[in-house]
Amino acid sequence: LSHAWVPMAILALIWGCNWPVLKLGVTEIPPLTFRALTLPFAAVGMLAIARASGESVAIPRAWWPKLAALAFFNIAGWNGLVLFGLQQLPAGRTAILAYTMPVWATLVGMLVLHEPLGRRKAFGLAVGMAGMALLLGEDLALLQRSPFGASMIVGAAIFWSIGTVLLRKWKPPIAQNTLSGWMMLVGVLPLVVVAPFLDDEGIARLARVSWHAWFAIGYNILLAGMLAHWAWFTLARTLPVAVSGLASLPVPVVGVFAGMIVLGE
Repeated sequence: LSHAWVPMAILALIWGCNWPVLKLGVTEIPPLTFRALTLPFAAVGMLAIARASGESVAIPRAWWPKLAALAFFNIAGWNGLVLFGLQQLPAGRTAILAYTMPVWATLVGMLVLHEPLGRRKAFGLAVGMAGMALLLGEDLALLQRSPFGASMIVGAAIFWSIGTVLLRKWKPPIAQNTLSGWMMLVGVLPLVVVAPFLDDEGIARLARVSWHAWFAIGYNILLAGMLAHWAWFTLARTLPVAVSGLASLPVPVVGVFAGMIVLGE
């Protein structure tokens, strides 16, 4: 696990702080439009880094169906659902619900990969989820008042868990930056297609958004889009599913405190 500390730290700080940043973004820009604006640029950035590093940016023809499945679960399903939930709930509480993912990933991993749970993993998972339950605390009533938002976030967590397990199962023989870039580029396509039908005004809103929204766009391209995706997919490809899931648990803790500082939650 020694090689995992740097990606874990990057994830905790960047994705944790991104929850209130996302909230700032989708408050002014419709959620699917926001992702349709940020993911393609992040994807192109990852592919440019891959090319500059001497990596091939080509995907073997036989891998395109699996790449499409990985993009659907890890990118389209996760992003499409989580942003709708974020509109309905406080950023910190959204982060906590989203990071029930390790529970779902562990269950899916046991079924698909036949990974043993073991006492240490079970204990770590139980302690992590107990801590998240404490963070939610009295806000359970808030979740009951916003069942649509809560169901969107839990659904996003389940999609993400399936994508994580498939990534571990298939082990794509593709360089990390190339794989991340193409997953984001393919995964954003359904969001781009659906956005005009579900988002009110969409791109037209950009003419009157504040600098907060532009900051959110930049943050989600350069940091949350490029650097943090590299960190996450590095963990997901190299660690057992239960362990990579547990490695993500510091994110909602940072998200709660970031929501307090940035949004006054």
